[in-house]
Amino acid sequence: MPRKKVIVDRRSRIVQAADSLFNHYGFEKTTMEDISRESGVPRATIYLEFPTGKEDVLMACIERYFGQMLADMREIARQSKAGRLETLRQIILHNIMANYDHSLEFRYAPDNIDRYGRRVRAEMGKFFQDRLEFYTDVLKQAAIGEEVPLDYDLARLAEIITHGVRAFMPPFSHRFSREELEREATAFFSLLLSGAAKQNGLIGLSNSEIATRH
Repeated sequence: MPRKKVIVDRRSRIVQAADSLFNHYGFEKTTMEDISRESGVPRATIYLEFPTGKEDVLMACIERYFGQMLADMREIARQSKAGRLETLRQIILHNIMANYDHSLEFRYAPDNIDRYGRRVRAEMGKFFQDRLEFYTDVLKQAAIGEEVPLDYDLARLAEIITHGVRAFMPPFSHRFSREELEREATAFFSLLLSGAAKQNGLIGLSNSEIATRH
């Protein structure tokens, strides 16, 4: 097996093992020995890949998590046969519900990790910027397809969507059930995107559905 592939596979094993341990036991309680035992990679070798130890490994886990989220968003956009506004609504809801499920299942979750340092917050900031640019690109496609007026302030709408998404992310001001969260997020973003639509009508919901949810 080529040396480069061996190194990549080894790094992947370390990150996968650490991610599982951080998820179930928390960052503080997980040791480098735990990661070595779980991954089957000697501790000294792990330090060759991640010189500062756990923080470097945590950064790799976060990069993988956010990278996968962006990849999922792009895949939904690629496969969707719906209009771009409806596709964007589906992507937003997928993002919100995936984060909700992750926060319930694991102790290590995006809403809890920013306390681990400046590097982590910077990586989260990069993801939020990448997501903002993705939303803007989808909105531009919607404008090209004449779903929204060409003179609409798409950058500002993308910012509002981003702030809205963060409002539906944990930790919450009160405990939502999954059904409540999905209902409220669906209604909010259907109304928001419908306000930008060139044609009258609600994105994703009928008028009666919106009325019954509020």
